Amino acid sequence: MVFISTLIGYNLYTKWKGDVSAAKYRNSIYELSAELFSKDVTLSNVSVDTDKQSMRMSLPFIKGSLKNNSVKTVSSVLVEVFFQKSDGSVIYKDWIYPLGVKKPPLDAFSLFFRKSKTYNILLPGEGVSFRHPIRNCPNDIYERFSNKTNFAKNDKNKITIVYSIVGLDII
Repeated sequence: MVFISTLIGYNLYTKWKGDVSAAKYRNSIYELSAELFSKDVTLSNVSVDTDKQSMRMSLPFIKGSLKNNSVKTVSSVLVEVFFQKSDGSVIYKDWIYPLGVKKPPLDAFSLFFRKSKTYNILLPGEGVSFRHPIRNCPNDIYERFSNKTNFAKNDKNKITIVYSIVGLDII
């Protein structure tokens, strides 16, 4: 009984280690693709806004445009966005998938627990607009929008938005 349980545990451990190594490899390729195609896949018009049509208190959201200037098809993009004070401290950080999140490969676990999510692809020369709510919005950021003041004021409490593409899947 001890030998069988040890053998089963060893097999589970080697499977887990293989999966972890494969995930690290995929993540490094995802990040490397973002660096290689940083000039070809671009973000523009990134700003923060609130829903002016809603009467109730609404969350601010980040909106912008993504353009594929490469000759390859883009299937997934990960954008890192953070708000930074003038002293360099980060107030809020979030990650956005403008094309949606890819469906994971089918396996026994995902058949029962997978949520149905859709995603888009970005063909060469195409662009797409995105909009992402800022969840758990800090008071500093929310007050700037609720008072309708400029987001990046010219004072020592200036808050700037910093964004970059940190992951990219190319087909």
